[in-house]
Amino acid sequence: MKKKKNKGFSVIEIVLVLGVIGILSSFIAPKVRDYLALAKDSKAINILQSLRMANETYYLENGNYPSSKDNNMSEILVELSKYVGDKFELVENELLIDIGGSKESAETKEIKYGGKVKVDLNSSKEFILTPHGDTSNFNIRGDEWSKL
Repeated sequence: MKKKKNKGFSVIEIVLVLGVIGILSSFIAPKVRDYLALAKDSKAINILQSLRMANETYYLENGNYPSSKDNNMSEILVELSKYVGDKFELVENELLIDIGGSKESAETKEIKYGGKVKVDLNSSKEFILTPHGDTSNFNIRGDEWSKL
C-alpha cells in the first residue's frame, strides 16, 4: 500500500506567512505615504514653475504681464491659456492645487497630510503659492510655500 502525501499548507504556515507580511508592510506603508506626499508637493511646484514660465513668455511677446481687476485668476489664466492650456480648474476664481502635506515650521517632524495651496500674484506680478484653509506654511521638505 502506498501512503498518501498531504499536499498544501497547514494553517500554522499560512498564519506565519501572513504575520511576516503584516510586519513588513507596517515598516513600508509610512514610507510609501511620505513618497506619495512628496510627489504631490513636487507636482504643485511644477505647476507653479509652468505658470511662471508662461507669464514670462506672455511678457516677452506682449510687453506687459496679463492683467485683471483684483488679480482675478480666471481672467489671467484665459490670457495665459495659449502657453499653459486650459487644464486648470478654478474654484470661485481661485486656483487651488492639492498637496501631499505641510508642516508648522521647517524643523518640525510632524507632518499634516493633505491640504491645498492657492496660486496668487504678488506685487511684482509673479506667481506664488500660499497656504489655503488649514494648510501650514511649510511643505514636507521644510521650504516655505510662499518662497518657492
